[in-house]
Amino acid sequence: MPRVFPDQKNKFESDDIFKKLSQESDVKYTGYKDKPHEERKQKFLQDLSEGHTVVTFIATGTNLTLLFCQRALSDDRPPDTRPSRENVDFEREMGKVHMTSHFIMNGVCIKWVGWIDMDTLIGKARLLFDDENAKVEDEVMRQVMKETQERVRLFEDNQRKWQEQQQVDSPQMTTSSQ
Repeated sequence: MPRVFPDQKNKFESDDIFKKLSQESDVKYTGYKDKPHEERKQKFLQDLSEGHTVVTFIATGTNLTLLFCQRALSDDRPPDTRPSRENVDFEREMGKVHMTSHFIMNGVCIKWVGWIDMDTLIGKARLLFDDENAKVEDEVMRQVMKETQERVRLFEDNQRKWQEQQQVDSPQMTTSSQ
């Protein structure tokens, strides 16, 4: 099953949710809502160091788990795996962390770009169409479709051969049973 739509860019440009989320919007860190604010700030930093975080676009209520390095939430993640500065940047602006995350949402390759204030845990973000990853996923989709078509063709050939063999064997069975 392909992970993306055949025309991702068109889907990104025409889908209402992408239209809304492609505009810079208010976001907030939504992890550990039951904890006091100071503890949540520490958990936010811990999550980032582990390569993930949870954010919400406030206006739409869209919740996203952002990953900043491979296998960020996996039990077999190497302990020294850290997100790159390209994905989690504490140095660009004092008191804020700038983040970038790539993922597939509703069949479209997306790039989340934004920042969160490390004191208030509120910031700004938007979704962009991820053209580079869209090309990779399109190629994967084409390969999967090609392999699927080949399997269907082989199945149909085998079915046809089996039916032909049944027709050849059928008169012999009638003659031998008499």
